[in-house]
Amino acid sequence: MTVTKPIPSSAYPTVAATIEQARDRIDGEDYVPVADCVDTLLDCFNAAVRPDVKDVVQHILPAFSNGNVRKAEDFSAALDEIQVALQVDAAFDEVDLED
Repeated sequence: MTVTKPIPSSAYPTVAATIEQARDRIDGEDYVPVADCVDTLLDCFNAAVRPDVKDVVQHILPAFSNGNVRKAEDFSAALDEIQVALQVDAAFDEVDLED
């Protein structure tokens, strides 16, 4: 039996594109406004097709939901975590499972 998780094509931004745009915005910055962090994380959550990726974003979000600013390196690490979740989940797109 082959299990496949198709990724629907859409005109909406993908999680990967959202992460790339966020990285471009924080490049060279020391701090990032919390509002930008939350907006980006919510965009990632809304763009995520797969539940595992949504779970990772949901787990990260509370760490960025209060205060005024966060270190850019902390936000970048959160984006790294989401990107890894995307890569791991995508690796299972065409997995053969034996009964």
